[in-house]
Amino acid sequence: MKNQESAAEIVALFGQRAGNIYEARGYCCSETVIYLHNQSLGGPLSEEVAASLGSGFCHGMGGAGCVCGGLAGAGIGLGLFLGPRRAGGMKKKEFKSLVKEAHDRFKARFGVTCCRVLLKRRKEGKGASCQELTMGGAEIAISLLLEQRPELIGQVDLDFLRKHESKLVGLAKRIFSQ
Repeated sequence: MKNQESAAEIVALFGQRAGNIYEARGYCCSETVIYLHNQSLGGPLSEEVAASLGSGFCHGMGGAGCVCGGLAGAGIGLGLFLGPRRAGGMKKKEFKSLVKEAHDRFKARFGVTCCRVLLKRRKEGKGASCQELTMGGAEIAISLLLEQRPELIGQVDLDFLRKHESKLVGLAKRIFSQ
């Protein structure tokens, strides 16, 4: 193993970095979670494709208020590394159970998985912010991923996870990428 970090430390770093990316880059919940998993684990996607995959899940499926994008992004992030169509991926039935476990952990942590209800709770001052939901989705997915494939701890890009971007850097990236 090329580092001394434990799975718990990596989960915490994932949460912190998810919050930072969400805030600094202006990515939505699902874009953040997918981008984070791909970049920190040396995934097969470019930065742009990774973030773009989550775009349709923002605000509960394009504003429909369905499943929280933090949870949807977690499912996609798991699929990038453990999906049944990946080399070395899980069998369909096992993977289905794993994604259900992500759902169940998200629901246990936040009470519901429906974006509409989560946003209503937040407006009433009773729920988590979108940034907190994003962080939770990222933490749940990496936790499950490392439970299934602990050898991936050695592949985690700790420099990327420890990086902290400011809103100005995120704004500059958005301006110059247009």
